[in-house]
Amino acid sequence: MTTAIWQLSEAELLAESAVVSHQIQLLEARRIALVAEIDTRVSREKLGFPGPAGWLTSTTLLSPSKATKIVALARGLKNFPDIADAVNAGVMSVDHAALILTFAETPPKNLPQKGQDIARKAMIAAATGPDARTGRIREAITNLND
Repeated sequence: MTTAIWQLSEAELLAESAVVSHQIQLLEARRIALVAEIDTRVSREKLGFPGPAGWLTSTTLLSPSKATKIVALARGLKNFPDIADAVNAGVMSVDHAALILTFAETPPKNLPQKGQDIARKAMIAAATGPDARTGRIREAITNLND
């Protein structure tokens, strides 16, 4: 039986909050992977919608925009397994993955493939772990685009 939240000590509150946050991260990654499979394997007839975003919105409490974002991530991460691996391992947030994915899908025109790979690897490293900050990733993307 789980202890009531009000009965937890301060240390237990902190520890359990960290554990639950990590579990949520892993569940978000799994949902994205599941939606990728739904997008690939489940017919429109079976879904009852033109795509997985409509189905997801109708069967969950997700907003249409959040469902669309999940589908976009699911589709994009299939092309960038390095980003997907970081998300699936629970070391990168879905929001950071979305930023890096946007860059990866629309890199600067003059950046060669090798440079794209190096930049993506550096952004993944910057986006992993509890010290990752969105501002640093956005700044790196802006510098690369400039």
